[in-house]
Amino acid sequence: MSIEVSIDIPAPPQEVWDYAADLALNVEWMADAASIQFVTAQREGVGTQFDCVTKLGPLRTTDRIEVTEWNPPHALGVEHRGAVGGTGCFTLTPSNGGTRFTWTEELTLPWYFGSRLGLRPASAVLERVWRKNLRSLRARILERQQGPSGHEPGLLLGMGRDSEVRAYGPHVVRISLRGRDLSQEADAMRHVRTHGFPAPRVIEQPDDHSVVMERLSGPTMLEDLAAKPWLMVRHAKRLAKLHRALGDIPAPADWVKVSAGNSVVHLDMQPDNVKLTPDGPLVIDWSNAAAGNPAFDAASTYVRLRTGAPDNHAAARAVINTFRNRFAGMFLKEFGADQIREHLRAAADLRLLDRNLRANEREAVFALARGELD
Repeated sequence: MSIEVSIDIPAPPQEVWDYAADLALNVEWMADAASIQFVTAQREGVGTQFDCVTKLGPLRTTDRIEVTEWNPPHALGVEHRGAVGGTGCFTLTPSNGGTRFTWTEELTLPWYFGSRLGLRPASAVLERVWRKNLRSLRARILERQQGPSGHEPGLLLGMGRDSEVRAYGPHVVRISLRGRDLSQEADAMRHVRTHGFPAPRVIEQPDDHSVVMERLSGPTMLEDLAAKPWLMVRHAKRLAKLHRALGDIPAPADWVKVSAGNSVVHLDMQPDNVKLTPDGPLVIDWSNAAAGNPAFDAASTYVRLRTGAPDNHAAARAVINTFRNRFAGMFLKEFGADQIREHLRAAADLRLLDRNLRANEREAVFALARGELD
């Protein structure tokens, strides 16, 4: 049985993709999807699997679905492996300044739909339901345009040397203080999430200098270390594990390369940029994301751990001043001392290019590179 339905949505493909490809939110606009439960750790990308409880009138089935194609923001393909078999695909194409969203399905229905004659009314029913779903999808996109983007940046939640984070309706918005283009940062978060890495979900990008993200709860790893220094070993292991996981993700071919290698590198994955959410650790601040070697990335973190002088709050200063060297040493051991030391000089050279570096930090980086830092 083949079904194809389409609708025009007045939003660019990326905006439509960001909502439609968030599989957990499918229940918001699919009337026949009663619930979704993931059976894989990843929630995006090829290989993602979930059970969808589908309800049509008195009929209720559980559909095991696996993502077989993930090409943002153009196509998302799935295979049905439950009572309903077959394949499906969302296709997004630019159209008159918006997006033409097409939903196609090739399905094999359960035996209780009867003979081929029974498939005709079933096909008609499903087509009506899915046309209604697409109208609901369009309405949700329009609501979102009037939702987060209808808000003004609110309460200041955090500030760095180059940007600030403010409340933005139910989300947060990161705003560059120097007019820097944050498009690559948004793309980096989307890219690593596609590969199952824990990063914030991008809601939208109102302009080149800001990006709206999901609001996260929980302390940073640095704040947790300040409150519970006895967890130092656990957090050092966790940070090394995050570095190794990121090193398994290939970087897009057009990304800037900072060292030999083709992996995604964060270049600032230190405790202050790891949020400990109820769902697990999540890495924030992807402004420096590039392509390179995972050990170079770990060396960059080690340089920052040994030489950084944060001034954003007393807890950060206390942790750095009291535990910096101990934590850095544990991280060095957990990731691999030989690998980090091999890239230490190059990582220090890159750090010295940061125009936000203070004079005392610059001297510390020079000393570390020369092996003279206490």
